[in-house]
Amino acid sequence: MDERRYGELLAEHRPRLIETPEEHERLLTLAETLMEKGDDLSAEEEHLLALLVLLVEAYETHGSEDDEEAETQETDTQPHDTLRRLMTSRGMELHDIADIFGNPHIAREVLEGQRPISRTQARHLAKFFRVPEKLFRDN
Repeated sequence: MDERRYGELLAEHRPRLIETPEEHERLLTLAETLMEKGDDLSAEEEHLLALLVLLVEAYETHGSEDDEEAETQETDTQPHDTLRRLMTSRGMELHDIADIFGNPHIAREVLEGQRPISRTQARHLAKFFRVPEKLFRDN
């Protein structure tokens, strides 16, 4: 990874703790734009995307007390919700991740929150989506 280029990306996009719905939307849009690049992401963009996902997840889990949307959300973002969100942002379907879980039936159960994501599955999902593994693990 080119540290100088990564620094330039950070300076350009200024990711920081999310404190407002507007900042949440800005960083979420940036993350989705990066995810759309798929395999064309540079190493520096992959690191930026991982940081953005962490910031968005932190906000959505512990968002502003004044934000009406945050008040109606669950207090903890579940790994299957994170998986569903990543799939939706990339326009993916169940069959796109079925191989990671062994078959579509197990993948469906995971997406519905009926089955936990194993450590091995979390590792494969992290590699597949290019995000930190801990997003797919229960705290």
